[in-house]
Amino acid sequence: MSEVSDGGLGVVIVAGGEGRRLSTVTGVLPKALAPLGDTTLLGHQLEQCAPLNAVCTVVLTCLGRGDDAIAAHVLGRALVVREPRPLGTAGGLHLLPPGPSRWLVVNVDHVSDVDRVALVREAQAPVTAVLWRAPVPVDEGVVELSAAEDGGLRLTAWQERPILKLPVTTGMYVFEDAALRSVVGNGKGGPLDMPDLVCALIPAGVHAHMHDGYWIDAGTPDRLSKAVRWLQGGVPSPAEG
Repeated sequence: MSEVSDGGLGVVIVAGGEGRRLSTVTGVLPKALAPLGDTTLLGHQLEQCAPLNAVCTVVLTCLGRGDDAIAAHVLGRALVVREPRPLGTAGGLHLLPPGPSRWLVVNVDHVSDVDRVALVREAQAPVTAVLWRAPVPVDEGVVELSAAEDGGLRLTAWQERPILKLPVTTGMYVFEDAALRSVVGNGKGGPLDMPDLVCALIPAGVHAHMHDGYWIDAGTPDRLSKAVRWLQGGVPSPAEG
């Protein structure tokens, strides 16, 4: 992967989650510091974003949710911005510093091989969402229908227990700064979740960047283990990525 220098790009890693589902792995540490091979979830995201040469890298966390441990972990590698209270999955974005014209937003626990350099190059305003086709098994026979001459329906094809591929969000977006702040505000926003933020920008145009490689939400012990196996060279099953 070649390096790029985009003078207007900022990176924000959303890491304010409490991580209750991973507490058996992390103990008193926040989700962002869950071990991932020889690094952590947060360390992995920082490594993956390094080739972007962003002018600003922010780790967005929350007071009282391991923010001091996170700050010590990223010392010298990123700016830690703390929500004063939990503001949902996107509400804290109003605290981002001014400067960058675009922001790559990444969920700390979403592990993938998305080519982030290519994503940034190809992203379109006002927002580009990275999507992945999730396999969804249907444990029934799925049929296709067409209109019959008598006005009824005719069965024309049959698939027994197919695996459908449905597009899902991967927790990775490129926002134009102006579009982002038009929804979250500028230093005075309230609670907001990412689906509400993205849906608010649909009238302006939300572009899709389809990812056909590996992706997993590593927010549970089982899925974290799968992500570790993949990083160590294991071949994922279709349901893993």
